[in-house]
Amino acid sequence: MTPEHASHSPSVGRSPLARALLPSLPLLGVASFTAAVAGLCGLGALWSTTRLLTDPTPAYAVWACAAWITSGLLSAVSSWTAHRGEARFAERVRREVAGHLARMPMSALAGRGGDALRRLVSDDIAALHHAVAHLPAESTTLAVVPVASVLVLLAVAGPSALLALVPGLLAACYYLLVVPRTSARHGAESARVMSDVVTAVDDYARGILVCRAYGAQTGAAARYAAATRRFTTGMVRWVGRVATLAAVAGALLQAAATYAIAYAVGHAQDAGTLAAMLLFGLAVVTPALRLGHGLDYVRAGRAAADRIAEVFQEPLVTLSSHRAGQGENATGMALAGLTVGSAERVLVHEVTHAFKPSTITVVTGPSGSGKTTLLRVIAGLESATAGDIVFPPAPAARSRAHASSGPVLLVPQGGDVLPGAVRDTLRLSAPDHDDRDLAEGLRRAQLGIPPETETTNLSGGERQRVGLARVFLTDAPVILLDEPTSALDEHTAARFMAELRLLADSGRTLIIVTHDLQLAATADAQLTLADGRLTTTGAIR
Repeated sequence: MTPEHASHSPSVGRSPLARALLPSLPLLGVASFTAAVAGLCGLGALWSTTRLLTDPTPAYAVWACAAWITSGLLSAVSSWTAHRGEARFAERVRREVAGHLARMPMSALAGRGGDALRRLVSDDIAALHHAVAHLPAESTTLAVVPVASVLVLLAVAGPSALLALVPGLLAACYYLLVVPRTSARHGAESARVMSDVVTAVDDYARGILVCRAYGAQTGAAARYAAATRRFTTGMVRWVGRVATLAAVAGALLQAAATYAIAYAVGHAQDAGTLAAMLLFGLAVVTPALRLGHGLDYVRAGRAAADRIAEVFQEPLVTLSSHRAGQGENATGMALAGLTVGSAERVLVHEVTHAFKPSTITVVTGPSGSGKTTLLRVIAGLESATAGDIVFPPAPAARSRAHASSGPVLLVPQGGDVLPGAVRDTLRLSAPDHDDRDLAEGLRRAQLGIPPETETTNLSGGERQRVGLARVFLTDAPVILLDEPTSALDEHTAARFMAELRLLADSGRTLIIVTHDLQLAATADAQLTLADGRLTTTGAIR
């Protein structure tokens, strides 16, 4: 049968990122409102402070203290609410991404590479997480407090007081207009030049024997020298164009610049008016000090959102041979006349078999008989030529938090891990689980390591068990394993099988492809795939 390419999003016109953000909007709205009120309370405290200079009564002191305290409390509430909302948003995005990756064609995943996938499920979601968390505070920084401060300055000292805002305005324009463009150009140029440097080093150092054999070491050294010169020249150019301007902008943002202009304009005014110009002028400039830092988060989050959205554009493969169970097949998984292969070679021919829940079924057979292909077809990673695959319908009580698991989980033989922490690999199929759950899954897979362990430090057998831990972190009713004990010693394999037995007893359907006769002997049913036929070779318990 021909795979049908379908969009991931069931809602027309609404992207997965928008769906993930929508439930968090009320919390983010509350965070933005409280941040704005906190900023206004801070300005109220400044106003009371300026009034103290012309009317030193206790009432203004009390109002100033109350406003500062209220501003601090509201800022704390805004920060907590924003992080609460963005944490839920990040969790939903992680679940959406993991669910989409789990249903993408294997060729598309292989084309992206392990490092890109790790950045996607870890770094990019973290960048999006920080950007959303900073939005409420940044909206206040860029809008509410500066606008309110300008209105106060106009009311107290007139239009001439706005001259004190010139340093902050120039610096803000620099951060908003100049930095993004120059940084983008420099980043792309630096990446290209560094690639040239690395290539030149590799040619000159690692390939030195080849260079000497062909008398080409002089040319390799020249290419290395040219690459380093380009890097140095580019860095000097960047310092001249960006770093120097940044230093000037930083100097303009200092309080001394604002104070100097405010005093020059308002030195003839009374003490209260001059104080208002100084303090409220600084209230406009001070947010600009945080502008560059906040915009870095926003820019990184936007770039991450673009990369995540690009993944969601990848088509998913949904096989028309898969359907929900009905009648007798409502509680188990069944193959109905399944045929897999091509005109030249048929691997599976009109196979019909029902797999009962709470059982472990082992599939054996000679190498090349199509056992792994059968698992991939059941998992939806390859298409069938004819027939149906019937999955049990999801129970009504199934938690939406685990909905990304899908009806089936395949753990392939020799499945590799992502670069980075072990948790990055596990969260591909368990995006909503915390470190305690991940550690328990690792323990049941006979691997006593913390989730933050770097995968580069793992042996081959440990890498295999990281993949096997996914079995204990999914709620998929059907679990497929391809040679799960191939890299395990006899004692570890026995303990792992005991854990699989407990998992099967919870109502799951486990199908295992193996050449391990001891493992096959512990199964509830043993099937043999040979010459395209699936036959029962062991008692069904």
